[in-house]
Amino acid sequence: MQVRLPDPADSETFVSSKLDLSERQHHAEIYALHHDLLRLRRIDPGFRSQRPGGMDGAVLGPESFVLCFFGAHSDDRLLVVNLGSDLHLAPAPEPLLAPPEGMDWTILWSSEDPRYGGDGVIPLEDEDNWHLPGHTATVLRPHTRQGQEG
Repeated sequence: MQVRLPDPADSETFVSSKLDLSERQHHAEIYALHHDLLRLRRIDPGFRSQRPGGMDGAVLGPESFVLCFFGAHSDDRLLVVNLGSDLHLAPAPEPLLAPPEGMDWTILWSSEDPRYGGDGVIPLEDEDNWHLPGHTATVLRPHTRQGQEG
């Protein structure tokens, strides 16, 4: 394998490895997706304030999983990833999918946003069922359940 790698001391290796910033326009959707994910990790309180033991995860299906990031003051975040085809969970058997008491989940970020070339953001849950579109990732945050304010 060493024979196949370019010589790191060769100036041509350096020139060929420089980023081509014009690709930001050519691949604008992918650039926007990565930009927004990095921003979310940097500014969102649920991701920014991680501590040891502040995360748990579970497998939902052969190609899907969930990660829950436990925050303080209802700053929990739920990352739902489905790398396979559409998945319907009825009922949803995983306790991590349950929102904090008195709360519902709302979408904070989705890979299906049209800015990333997606088909549009749709809710993942309704009553007892979860619908995970194929090849998507979604971040959910808790919000006060209708009729529970005050």
